[in-house]
Amino acid sequence: MQQFDIAVIGAGSGLMIMEEAVKHGKTVAVIEKGAFGGTCLNRGCIPSKMLVYPADLIREAQLGSRVGVSYGEPEIDWEKITRRMRRQIDANINLAEEIKATEGVTVFEGSGSFVDRNTLQIQLNDGKTTSIQAEIIVIATGSRTRIPDIKGMKEAGFQASESFFAEGFPKKPYKSLMIIGGGSTALEFAHIFSAFGTKVTLAVRSETILRGTDEEIAPFVKKQLENAGVRVLYFADAQEVHAKDGQKVMTFKDKQTGETYDITAEEIFLAPGIVPNTDSLSLEKAGVQTDQNGYIITDEKLRTNVNNIYALGDINGKYPLRHKANYEAGVLNNVLFGDNTREASYDSVPQAVFTHPQVGIVGLSEKEAREQYGNKTQVFYGSYSDVIAGISMGYSRRHDDDGFVKIITDDKKRILGVHAVGPQAAMLVQPYAYLMNAGGREQAEERGTWLPIERAMTIHPTFSELAAWALIYPQPPK
Repeated sequence: MQQFDIAVIGAGSGLMIMEEAVKHGKTVAVIEKGAFGGTCLNRGCIPSKMLVYPADLIREAQLGSRVGVSYGEPEIDWEKITRRMRRQIDANINLAEEIKATEGVTVFEGSGSFVDRNTLQIQLNDGKTTSIQAEIIVIATGSRTRIPDIKGMKEAGFQASESFFAEGFPKKPYKSLMIIGGGSTALEFAHIFSAFGTKVTLAVRSETILRGTDEEIAPFVKKQLENAGVRVLYFADAQEVHAKDGQKVMTFKDKQTGETYDITAEEIFLAPGIVPNTDSLSLEKAGVQTDQNGYIITDEKLRTNVNNIYALGDINGKYPLRHKANYEAGVLNNVLFGDNTREASYDSVPQAVFTHPQVGIVGLSEKEAREQYGNKTQVFYGSYSDVIAGISMGYSRRHDDDGFVKIITDDKKRILGVHAVGPQAAMLVQPYAYLMNAGGREQAEERGTWLPIERAMTIHPTFSELAAWALIYPQPPK
């Protein structure tokens, strides 16, 4: 049986652990059954942004008449858009080859499961089985789309991010699309396809989209999506679906009134949430504890309850974001190979929703702040039309798309949360994420340094990464 210093299950952010281990002369096993690069590269934030940006351009062009520039109907080169997206996804091929050629690393293409706390059995993709042992095991297997149990769904067919960015990618934009879900993925796809001319229906089981965000964000975004032609249905509980005349007909039940109704679309896209990829790991054989939803329980040093087993990324149920997973990998590298002084903190996790309008978030909502800080909570607002940069883009208090930034502090000016909705909202909140990571025990020594940037998470993918990574991951000059 092969022996390794470290085994990493999952080739997304887990590869950052592999890279640091190799630098320290460790032998590493990397176990991955699918494409290298994780969710972000293959079916998440990277390929989706290759669709979001063209959609953004279309929406911006539609607003051009406000500032004296008018355009005709956009000409969409879907083949070129597809080709550019595929080029990004195909980076996983080169990544896999680079990893396989790395000295000290052995790649196992297959699915790993625990035999005991140090032993993994690997079901290889070629049908063979092998076993390995490792002193330290890092679980970074990510998550997948939760597929709801809806009568007739399998027979009628559907798309989710896993299939959409693979064999299910359409040869042209859909004529009509029904999206199930109200989170960031659902809203991104609503923006993308509505901009490309698709008739989009967004069906949400609850009373709002973007659950968990500040209470003023969702109504604003909903209004703008509806202005863009997206039909948004709340309390929409899917009952069954069937195919008819080349279309898909889904029956919904209104959770408030009990009434049923049908929605017809060319395709169904499922984005109702995610589930962790823990069900095939046989965690019970290693004694690793999970919560009621199957997420692995980790502490501030990414340790599980088993002292040689760690977990990071979507698998621990704390914010399914690539920059959060990368941040955790940095913490874990310090724990395993550094001075073991870093601890993961989730008090100021910045995030963005790349819909139209864009949403940026970090910290507490106003409701959360008032629950924790009571009358010490202070709230500040600013609108795009308050500054010349926004006015020059055509924003005005006369229009209902005049976005805003909302800053929540306590009575001592400590930043508790920042929420923005409008153009480049993610970049507006990012500086506050850095400020929220400043200070601490070494405050005097840190004043004026870029340590808060190193400590903070930087929203992915945004231009904020350019300024942050120049410090953290410096490249040689051109």
